[in-house]
Amino acid sequence: MLKLYDRKIPPKIILKTTGNACNINCKYCFELKKNVSNSIISPETLEKLIHKISIPFPIIFHGGETFLINKNKFRELLSIVKRNYPHKITSVKIQSNGTLLDSEWCEILFNEYKDLGIDIALSLDGTKEMNSLRVDQNNLNTFDKVLNAYKLLEKYGKKSGMLSVISKNSLDFHNEYVDFISSIPNLTFVKINALFNVDKNNLSEDSITPTEFANFIIKVAEHYINNKLYNRLPIEPILSILQKLKGKESRYCNYQKNKCYNYISVYPDGQIAPCDCFSADEFTIAYLDKLDDDLEIAIDQAIKKGNSLTLQNIVKNCEMCKIKNFCTGGCLSQRYYFSGNKELSDDFCASKHRLYNYFSNLVIK
Repeated sequence: MLKLYDRKIPPKIILKTTGNACNINCKYCFELKKNVSNSIISPETLEKLIHKISIPFPIIFHGGETFLINKNKFRELLSIVKRNYPHKITSVKIQSNGTLLDSEWCEILFNEYKDLGIDIALSLDGTKEMNSLRVDQNNLNTFDKVLNAYKLLEKYGKKSGMLSVISKNSLDFHNEYVDFISSIPNLTFVKINALFNVDKNNLSEDSITPTEFANFIIKVAEHYINNKLYNRLPIEPILSILQKLKGKESRYCNYQKNKCYNYISVYPDGQIAPCDCFSADEFTIAYLDKLDDDLEIAIDQAIKKGNSLTLQNIVKNCEMCKIKNFCTGGCLSQRYYFSGNKELSDDFCASKHRLYNYFSNLVIK
């Protein structure tokens, strides 16, 4: 059975370190539309949060842009994490656009606080042409800066993940994308996301349809398999699709049975909401200063009211679907924002069936 939240599973904490403040100006940025504080997470907020979660949990420093924070301020946060690691905080990850990463940051993360085993992932949409919507404040492509960040991490002996957003201008570059990621020697995983921005119930100009995204993933899979890149580098959602078809569970939320409220976003002003793919205001769980009980109790209460009821209905609609154990409802935030457009909603489900049919035949072969 699909669930918005499973209390037995530790919540993954997405710490919105700088709110939605960022040093670059991605043309498709969803974060900028959020009505949230772009100050920084204070040590006091982090301390309160840790004491409000009853079971050990992983933490992800996120943004906006994580490295906009003052280095000494970040040391304060990492020192708190270190005091609570690994008995209360079980793992530490950082998501960044990579453009501000320098040697001093690497010294802090991988030498001063090496005991935390910090993992890092950078945002890059593929080749320079594919990355053309990820621009800085001067409208310049960020590609070269991010590629230099991977090279810097390699000098420190660190591997890194990559998060890519596929927009309309990227659809024809599936083979180039695979060739590009294979050229980065210290890349450890790739997660491919679709640009599904919705404005007034219609896709934005640069967005793609769910079926277009499914077709892109299929073409990437063909080149990926033909080049045997799977021996070195996992790609999501391809990894999860194959795991599900072989009866294994996925660690990727899109293909998990436990959904959005097992991923908790915490903003600088103490606002707490589910996965940061949602508008914080539309799905506020609580504010940290007003949290009387453990966070888990507040989540239990939040999933029974407000816009969470819409998500519950989306989940219920999946129960009769023959591929529900494969698809697990997909990304509920995408389905929530598609819900005002039947054509998009239907296409979302059709795209999952397209992936299921293609990869089922692939597994059989």
